Amino acid sequence: MIIKIEWHDKSFNVNLHSTEDADAFLSIKGCRIVSSSKGEFVSFPASKNEKTGKWWNHVYASAAFGKTVLGLAQQPQSKPAPKTVDDAFDENIPF
Repeated sequence: MIIKIEWHDKSFNVNLHSTEDADAFLSIKGCRIVSSSKGEFVSFPASKNEKTGKWWNHVYASAAFGKTVLGLAQQPQSKPAPKTVDDAFDENIPF
C-alpha cells in the first residue's frame, strides 16, 4: 500500500494506492496536524453534535497509521508552496 499526502492550505488529504501509479482506492479528506501537550498528531475528519457538544469521528485509524501519516505530512516536499497574489487572482477569473 502506498500512502500519499495532498495538501490544501491548512488541511490535507490522505490517499491510499495499491501501487505507485494506480489511482487512489481510498481518500480521507480534511485531515489536519494538531499540536497538544503530548505532541503533534493527525486529526482525522470529525463533526460536532451541536446539542451535546460531543465530537464524532468519521475515520478511526490505528496509532501506527496515524504516526505514519504524520511523518509523511511533515515532510517538506508534501506541503504546497504559499500562494502569491498573482496565483490567487488567476484562480478567481470567471471564465
